[in-house]
Amino acid sequence: MTIRLVNFLVGLRRLPPLSELTGDEERMLFELRLLWSTQGSLSVADVYDLVTSQSASTSYRQLMALKKKGLVNIEVSGEDRRKRKISFTKLAENLFAALS
Repeated sequence: MTIRLVNFLVGLRRLPPLSELTGDEERMLFELRLLWSTQGSLSVADVYDLVTSQSASTSYRQLMALKKKGLVNIEVSGEDRRKRKISFTKLAENLFAALS
């Protein structure tokens, strides 16, 4: 049973878009999805709290990498122009749907 799970996970990670992510970026993507499922929305400030063992600038760089790779969008909040909201792209939504 365990070897089948490992083979499944390795197979998934070899397929795009997961194959293009670093381990930290992959973890952030799934952590953001989990947080979104509980909160219903995400902000850039939420990213800083995801991994307490790394600096805010490292977290921000990982978020920008996810954006560059087409998995998240970042836009200015309508209520407060100082805040930035995060949403998942169609590519990310298709990935999450395939994993369900």
